[in-house]
Amino acid sequence: MKSKYLFGKILLTFVVLITVSCDRNRYFEQNIQIQDNKWVYNEAKVFSFELTDTNSLFNFYINTRNTNDYPFANLYVFVNTKFPNQQMARDTIELQLAYLNGEWLGSGKGEYKYNQFVLRNAMRFVQQGVYSFSLEQGMRMDTLVGISDIGIRLEYDQ
Repeated sequence: MKSKYLFGKILLTFVVLITVSCDRNRYFEQNIQIQDNKWVYNEAKVFSFELTDTNSLFNFYINTRNTNDYPFANLYVFVNTKFPNQQMARDTIELQLAYLNGEWLGSGKGEYKYNQFVLRNAMRFVQQGVYSFSLEQGMRMDTLVGISDIGIRLEYDQ
């Protein structure tokens, strides 16, 4: 009985170590699920993290997950950045989710498709402190159907 328990504990530890070590470039990643796959125009999704490493270069990504119900080939997103010194910046980006013929881009089988878009490569953060990013849908619709998750990823540039 004890050997089964010990084996299970060792196996769990091994699986956790393998999972964590496979993504060692990641500095920060968070994805937020959008309730009922309906993104209301004034529902900003906010991501915050503390950055202390101003010497390294980072790649910055936007993550999306959409359903087959999404009615467009692209997605406009407003990216609002709040820097540690409280200054603000706003960008509008276009994310291509499908070819013009309607075939979905990204990975996944079935109802959901996952995409990861490079926002910036080899960027350096010049300020230490808390960064806050908010993402808003910019599709000029009160309620955008078919977006199930939105997120950001920051990883070390290798």
